[in-house]
Amino acid sequence: MISRKSLILICIVGVAWVLVAFFTQRAGYNFIVCPSRLVYDLPCAGCGGTRAFLLLIKGHPVDAFFMNPNVYLFVPLILAGVVLMVYDFFHHTDKLNFWYKKFKQTGNKPSVYIPVLVFEAAIWAYNVWRYRQGML
Repeated sequence: MISRKSLILICIVGVAWVLVAFFTQRAGYNFIVCPSRLVYDLPCAGCGGTRAFLLLIKGHPVDAFFMNPNVYLFVPLILAGVVLMVYDFFHHTDKLNFWYKKFKQTGNKPSVYIPVLVFEAAIWAYNVWRYRQGML
Protein backbone atom coordinates (compact mmCIF):
# COMPACT_ATOMS: atom_id res chain seq x y z
CA MET A 1 0.00 0.00 0.00
CA ILE A 2 1.29 3.42 -0.90
CA SER A 3 0.80 6.09 1.71
CA ARG A 4 -1.30 9.17 1.18
CA LYS A 5 1.75 11.38 1.80
CA SER A 6 3.68 9.51 -0.90
CA LEU A 7 0.87 10.02 -3.41
CA ILE A 8 0.74 13.73 -2.61
CA LEU A 9 4.52 13.98 -2.99
CA ILE A 10 4.38 12.20 -6.35
CA CYS A 11 1.74 14.65 -7.59
CA ILE A 12 3.70 17.67 -6.36
CA VAL A 13 6.88 16.44 -8.05
CA GLY A 14 4.91 15.76 -11.26
CA VAL A 15 3.42 19.25 -11.33
CA ALA A 16 6.84 20.78 -10.61
CA TRP A 17 8.35 18.69 -13.43
CA VAL A 18 5.76 19.93 -15.92
CA LEU A 19 6.24 23.55 -14.86
CA VAL A 20 10.04 23.34 -15.14
CA ALA A 21 9.80 21.65 -18.55
CA PHE A 22 7.24 24.14 -19.81
CA PHE A 23 9.11 27.26 -18.71
CA THR A 24 12.57 26.05 -19.76
CA GLN A 25 11.23 25.17 -23.20
CA ARG A 26 9.60 28.60 -23.49
CA ALA A 27 12.93 30.16 -22.53
CA GLY A 28 14.62 28.24 -25.36
CA TYR A 29 16.50 25.66 -23.29
CA ASN A 30 16.55 22.01 -24.21
CA PHE A 31 17.77 19.78 -21.45
CA ILE A 32 18.14 16.00 -21.32
CA VAL A 33 16.43 14.49 -18.30
CA CYS A 34 16.51 10.82 -19.28
CA PRO A 35 19.06 8.88 -17.19
CA SER A 36 19.29 6.27 -19.96
CA ARG A 37 20.35 8.90 -22.51
CA LEU A 38 22.75 10.52 -20.07
CA VAL A 39 24.46 7.28 -19.02
CA TYR A 40 24.13 4.92 -22.01
CA ASP A 41 23.46 7.38 -24.83
CA LEU A 42 20.29 5.43 -25.65
CA PRO A 43 16.74 6.69 -25.20
CA CYS A 44 14.21 4.86 -23.04
CA ALA A 45 10.53 4.18 -23.75
CA GLY A 46 9.66 7.38 -21.91
CA CYS A 47 11.99 9.63 -23.90
CA GLY A 48 10.02 12.41 -25.51
CA GLY A 49 7.21 12.07 -22.96
CA THR A 50 7.64 15.55 -21.54
CA ARG A 51 7.80 17.06 -25.00
CA ALA A 52 4.75 15.01 -26.03
CA PHE A 53 2.83 16.36 -23.04
CA LEU A 54 3.83 19.93 -23.91
CA LEU A 55 2.76 19.38 -27.52
CA LEU A 56 -0.55 18.00 -26.31
CA ILE A 57 -1.33 20.99 -24.09
CA LYS A 58 -0.32 23.33 -26.92
CA GLY A 59 -2.97 21.72 -29.14
CA HIS A 60 -0.87 19.38 -31.30
CA PRO A 61 -2.30 15.92 -30.52
CA VAL A 62 -0.90 14.14 -33.59
CA ASP A 63 2.60 15.52 -33.04
CA ALA A 64 2.30 14.52 -29.38
CA PHE A 65 1.44 10.95 -30.39
CA PHE A 66 4.43 10.68 -32.70
CA MET A 67 6.72 12.20 -30.08
CA ASN A 68 5.69 9.51 -27.58
CA PRO A 69 2.41 7.55 -27.64
CA ASN A 70 2.65 7.02 -23.87
CA VAL A 71 1.24 10.50 -23.45
CA TYR A 72 -2.22 9.09 -24.17
CA LEU A 73 -1.79 6.46 -21.47
CA PHE A 74 -0.36 8.60 -18.72
CA VAL A 75 -2.23 11.89 -19.05
CA PRO A 76 -5.62 10.29 -18.23
CA LEU A 77 -4.06 8.42 -15.30
CA ILE A 78 -2.44 11.58 -13.95
CA LEU A 79 -5.64 13.60 -14.34
CA ALA A 80 -7.66 10.88 -12.61
CA GLY A 81 -5.14 10.83 -9.77
CA VAL A 82 -5.34 14.58 -9.30
CA VAL A 83 -9.15 14.56 -9.40
CA LEU A 84 -9.30 11.72 -6.86
CA MET A 85 -6.77 13.45 -4.62
CA VAL A 86 -8.81 16.65 -4.60
CA TYR A 87 -12.00 14.66 -3.98
CA ASP A 88 -10.35 12.82 -1.07
CA PHE A 89 -9.13 16.08 0.41
CA PHE A 90 -12.55 17.71 0.44
CA HIS A 91 -14.62 14.64 1.33
CA HIS A 92 -12.14 12.99 3.73
CA THR A 93 -12.23 9.70 1.85
CA ASP A 94 -9.53 7.37 0.53
CA LYS A 95 -10.73 6.77 -3.04
CA LEU A 96 -7.30 7.42 -4.58
CA ASN A 97 -5.74 4.62 -2.56
CA PHE A 98 -8.70 2.35 -3.32
CA TRP A 99 -8.30 2.89 -7.09
CA TYR A 100 -4.52 2.58 -6.83
CA LYS A 101 -4.97 -0.89 -5.28
CA LYS A 102 -7.48 -1.87 -8.00
CA PHE A 103 -5.12 -0.61 -10.70
CA LYS A 104 -2.22 -2.54 -9.15
CA GLN A 105 -4.29 -5.76 -8.95
CA THR A 106 -5.36 -5.42 -12.58
CA GLY A 107 -1.80 -4.69 -13.69
CA ASN A 108 -0.52 -7.90 -12.07
CA LYS A 109 -2.46 -10.06 -14.53
CA PRO A 110 -0.45 -11.49 -17.47
CA SER A 111 -3.28 -10.63 -19.84
CA VAL A 112 -2.67 -6.98 -18.95
CA TYR A 113 1.06 -6.64 -18.34
CA ILE A 114 2.26 -8.68 -21.34
CA PRO A 115 0.54 -6.43 -23.94
CA VAL A 116 1.74 -3.38 -22.01
CA LEU A 117 5.33 -4.69 -22.05
CA VAL A 118 5.08 -5.40 -25.79
CA PHE A 119 3.70 -1.90 -26.38
CA GLU A 120 6.49 -0.32 -24.30
CA ALA A 121 9.13 -2.39 -26.09
CA ALA A 122 7.77 -1.14 -29.43
CA ILE A 123 7.92 2.46 -28.18
CA TRP A 124 11.46 1.91 -26.95
CA ALA A 125 12.52 0.48 -30.35
CA TYR A 126 10.82 3.42 -32.08
CA ASN A 127 12.66 5.88 -29.81
CA VAL A 128 16.01 4.19 -30.46
CA TRP A 129 15.36 4.34 -34.22
CA ARG A 130 14.37 8.04 -34.03
CA TYR A 131 17.43 8.81 -31.90
CA ARG A 132 19.74 7.10 -34.42
CA GLN A 133 18.07 9.13 -37.20
CA GLY A 134 18.63 12.36 -35.27
CA MET A 135 14.91 12.84 -34.74
CA LEU A 136 14.87 12.64 -30.96
